[in-house]
Amino acid sequence: MLKRKYPCRIDGIIEAREVEIGVGCVVEAGAYIGGKNDTATRVRLGDFCHIGSGARITAPEFEIGDYSKLHSNSLGHGKLPLRIGRNCWIGSGVILDSMGGLTVDDNVGIGSHTQIWTHIQFGDIVEGCRFYSSKPMFIPKDVWFVGHCLVSPVTIGEKSMALAGSVITREMLPNHVYGGVPAEDLSEKLGVQFQNRSIKQKYCKMRLLVEEFVSKNPAHKGKLEVITSMAQRREGITCFDVSTRTYTRTYSRAEVDFMRAYVPLVKFTPAEEP
Repeated sequence: MLKRKYPCRIDGIIEAREVEIGVGCVVEAGAYIGGKNDTATRVRLGDFCHIGSGARITAPEFEIGDYSKLHSNSLGHGKLPLRIGRNCWIGSGVILDSMGGLTVDDNVGIGSHTQIWTHIQFGDIVEGCRFYSSKPMFIPKDVWFVGHCLVSPVTIGEKSMALAGSVITREMLPNHVYGGVPAEDLSEKLGVQFQNRSIKQKYCKMRLLVEEFVSKNPAHKGKLEVITSMAQRREGITCFDVSTRTYTRTYSRAEVDFMRAYVPLVKFTPAEEP
């Protein structure tokens, strides 16, 4: 039923022994997903994700979550799995290196032409080159690399942010803002990415967005609700819980249209999933 309601458009190539495709996915013509030197072991595309034209993924395992977008001419490659979470926005021409293994959590923004590196290798190791290493990389929730960033496999804090053109060679603290070459902490000068908001403030902001959406789409009136506890959820209605940042997924047209309109500026994940 859902596949008929929200059909996929797979115009690119997927080569994997195990393929799982959600509803409403788009893989544009010219995109390729497969293994580094062979067929991939597993590929999983979440609901309503989008892979742009010319994007090329070569990794043994690849995952991209619900409502995430990997734009045109991006490259993901490596000998270890590459995993991208939900509600992510990855711009055109991005390089995602998974030689050491790369996991991108939910709600992450990676601006155009940013490069995420998990390995260093080129020099002749027989001749004595000392620079040959790889390291797993984890990018936590709500991190934002604005664009044209170069990122080494360092420890990155949740909700941290790197301004355009930053070269990241050291730890990024949670909810701090960095910039420069090499990047320095600019939080005292510019402020942090996320200000603290009470549950009431979040509720009011989300309520305004839903009301704005419904005013433009009156057919969806009564199909979306903002709540502050899952105890308030109503059967058959998509409820956005601002206290847990989750929603009750119904796959209604109102829900999907709202998510498509507001992700990545509003980011909720399904309540029934971890």
